Amino acid sequence: MNYTYLLRCSDSSLYCGWTNHLEERLKTHNAGKGAKYTKSRRPVTLAYYEAWETKEEAMKREAAIKKMTKREKEALAAELRIIISPAKKMQVKADELPWKNMPVLIEKTEALKEKLQSFTEPELKKLFAANDAITHQNYLRYRDMDLRRNMTPAALSYVGIQYQYMAPQIFSEAQWEYICRHLRILSGFYGILRADDAVVPYRLEMQAKLPTEGAKDLYGYWRDELYRELYRLEKGAGRVKVLNLASKEYSSAVEPWLKPEDEFATCIFGTMKDGKVKVKATEAKMARGEMVRFLAERNAMGFETVKQFDRLGFSYAPELSDGSRFVFLKNEVE
Repeated sequence: MNYTYLLRCSDSSLYCGWTNHLEERLKTHNAGKGAKYTKSRRPVTLAYYEAWETKEEAMKREAAIKKMTKREKEALAAELRIIISPAKKMQVKADELPWKNMPVLIEKTEALKEKLQSFTEPELKKLFAANDAITHQNYLRYRDMDLRRNMTPAALSYVGIQYQYMAPQIFSEAQWEYICRHLRILSGFYGILRADDAVVPYRLEMQAKLPTEGAKDLYGYWRDELYRELYRLEKGAGRVKVLNLASKEYSSAVEPWLKPEDEFATCIFGTMKDGKVKVKATEAKMARGEMVRFLAERNAMGFETVKQFDRLGFSYAPELSDGSRFVFLKNEVE
């Protein structure tokens, strides 16, 4: 494999190069032997990279990046965050991988829990628009709910098509670390979750009409807090860019708060029919989960790797895409 990379130098500038041994090349730069530019600007850290099949592709990309403006290079080096939706069905898996932290908005979750514990079973049935069995299961869950007992890492707790194709339970250690850093799950109950945040089973969709603390629904309850947490800078990150793999129900909790300078790109998985892109819900869920796995396997740091996605029969359609909309088409056999 060949790589085009960006290094963050000690003076905060960025250096671009290419190599076929990324880790060794980073060590060489920090030993003062990598390049004249980095020798006087040590230590350097890896800010961004792209993987390519051939040396020629990596060198061509290096040349293109070197022609970019500083702003464009900084956009490449921004921290990648991936957002996905939760699943309605959940499980307890407390014995597989340890959870790391409590959700960042747990106090607001406590308020929702207390609100829902005050509901009768018929009131919950109306809120959930669910059958009697699902309603009763979740009535008992809320009645006995303790947010700090029998907890499961969020990415292992949800059971649905997207999570089946992501298959986090069989990730390597490096892949699990990747999603813990880059993945965020949007939730009507918890707000926003990292992969290893501690959760308990619940039922509460983002579109539920649940008046709480003066807000008429959950979008009003969470306001801009999901957006602010999603774009919150962490140590070592100068900017954040977001890949949206969530459904409209959940991405709508973030999108209204976006600022013109925010990088936010939505993946669309569909087929061409009558000159239009048609999205099949089940196939889209499968592709979203497979995309997370694809990115984790490559330790992806940017949108260029996203565009290389080629699984489940999908391929990137540049003619239908732009900076905020990545379209992947599936060729169906007639």
